[in-house]
Amino acid sequence: MRHLATGVRWAFCLLLCLCILPAGCKGPDMGPSPTELAQSQFQAGDYARAQATAARAAVTAGGTQRGLANYIAGISAYRLDNMTTAERYLRVAAQSRDASLAADASSTLGLIYSRNGRYAEAAAAFQRGAGLQDGEDKAQAYFYAGVAQQKLGQWPQARTSLLLARRSTRDPGFVQRIDEQLSVTGYTVQVGAFANRSNADQLAAKYAGRAASSNLGSVIVTPSVDSRGRPMNLVQVGRYATFGAANSARSQLGDFNAVIVPLQR
Repeated sequence: MRHLATGVRWAFCLLLCLCILPAGCKGPDMGPSPTELAQSQFQAGDYARAQATAARAAVTAGGTQRGLANYIAGISAYRLDNMTTAERYLRVAAQSRDASLAADASSTLGLIYSRNGRYAEAAAAFQRGAGLQDGEDKAQAYFYAGVAQQKLGQWPQARTSLLLARRSTRDPGFVQRIDEQLSVTGYTVQVGAFANRSNADQLAAKYAGRAASSNLGSVIVTPSVDSRGRPMNLVQVGRYATFGAANSARSQLGDFNAVIVPLQR
């Protein structure tokens, strides 16, 4: 049973059936329960009302219905881009006795933590989600756990998570994506990309002194190709084992148009 989906397969779509749990279903003349009403509001795209209705239901509901109410409140807040509120409700939902609901809540928490740079918490949430799921959902959760672990510089653990993702999927396209992620070895700060090598060399010279004075490593012009296969020259500063170190270097460079990109063998 999937309550919602997050990431690629987790697409934020509630089950069509309003009576997910027997305890929440009412007779035809009794009207919908608060949790069912919140589901209907979510399905209609009225996330603010869905959050408010589910939040009230979370106070009075018991058992699995309490977990479901917290889940709807949390995922509605997520859709409203209120990450603090989403996290508060989803943390409760992640403890639900309904394994499917707990898995989805954990995986969505992983996305929230990743978005906020809280990679250790993200990895733990994704791994918990993976342990409660099967098939492609398990593969997705392990994949994102591995990405978070790479950003922490936990390379052996990341490799284990990515290999578990590879073992769990039957999607050839996703296998290719996992293999590409397995080839990541670190991070660099990319300050420019040029078709003309001379322009790339000029920018590299501009950054060389700044990088040296701040002990950020070498400035390198790396040959590459763009999405259409055309030659490009990438101007990159330093080589870093963690995403955090690369982000710190980016801040020291003072160029917030620069981007952090993974290095691949």
